[in-house]
Amino acid sequence: MPVVSAPVVVLPRHQVTTEEILERIEEVYPDHPRLAHLKRFIRATTVRTRWYTRPLAEQWCTDGSVADRTRRHLQDSLELAESAARGALLEAGLRPEDVDAVVVASATGHSIPGLDVPLLDRLGLRPSVRRIPVTQLGCGGGVFGISTAAELVTARPGSTVLVVCADVFSHYLHQGDTGLDGMIFKGIIGDAAGACVVTSDARGPHLELRDSGEWLQLHRGSDVVGSFVDDDGLHTFNSRRLLPTIAGVMPHVKEWFGRAGSDGMHAGPDFVVSHTGSSKALDAVVAGLGADPELFGLARDSLREVGNVGSVSVLEVMERTFRKPPEDGAHGLVVSLAPGVSVMALRVVWHG
Repeated sequence: MPVVSAPVVVLPRHQVTTEEILERIEEVYPDHPRLAHLKRFIRATTVRTRWYTRPLAEQWCTDGSVADRTRRHLQDSLELAESAARGALLEAGLRPEDVDAVVVASATGHSIPGLDVPLLDRLGLRPSVRRIPVTQLGCGGGVFGISTAAELVTARPGSTVLVVCADVFSHYLHQGDTGLDGMIFKGIIGDAAGACVVTSDARGPHLELRDSGEWLQLHRGSDVVGSFVDDDGLHTFNSRRLLPTIAGVMPHVKEWFGRAGSDGMHAGPDFVVSHTGSSKALDAVVAGLGADPELFGLARDSLREVGNVGSVSVLEVMERTFRKPPEDGAHGLVVSLAPGVSVMALRVVWHG
């Protein structure tokens, strides 16, 4: 069975509190007609701190061309991704030349070649390494990356696959995005990169990957959550239909998890590694699964302390799980949400 070693998550240098965000909003939007309402919404997200690659004073400014901002974004993403990748290899006791394949996910990068090519060059990986760049899965990129790595390892036993996620959302915070979703987005997101190694042999504490699944909301799902590009660059959007859509899809995940185990003894997970999304998104996941809310304690801790960091979120919660592990042999659910709307999940077993 493929196994996942301890992930490593790297945060950028600029820590920003929610109170600082609110002060910045008051400064930039003093005449916003729903200012008091927006401030209550942002406080209700439960996010207390997040990290940016640039100072808060430089946020929400569309200075320079879209091309210039895209280049700066790629540079910031690359620095975080390299640091996370080197940390994950060190954690797994591996060298760059040991890597056979790399899955690189970044929801916020739209350069061709993507983040994967300069990252492999910086890491000094072999030129024969297989590359799988992932861009359009958004926050689901982390689970997709691990799932894809597991498939590669299963197809080629003995392989070592490096999974790297880097999302630098702060480059795409626009002053002109004054709608409810755009303003809440300013209060909830953060920048980060994370990485882990998937292999076919266990070295120290690890998660054994037993199964994977994916569910897509085909009817009117493409306009619920995602991004678009205009003359100002990349923008993100959320619809009010997101939460009921999540709640509607999650019962399929619950049914799958209940019948995935051959032992027939695990109708529900012993622990959960969940994408953070938002406080209300986590509520919708809990309700849809009919799960114990306490299983999502680490996800809520992550949301509070680093915000929503996109595809890196599930690795950030997984890192916390390795630091505060369940009992040996515990069965877990790794789950994330993605545009579409889709849900991606892994069935895992903890071995300490």
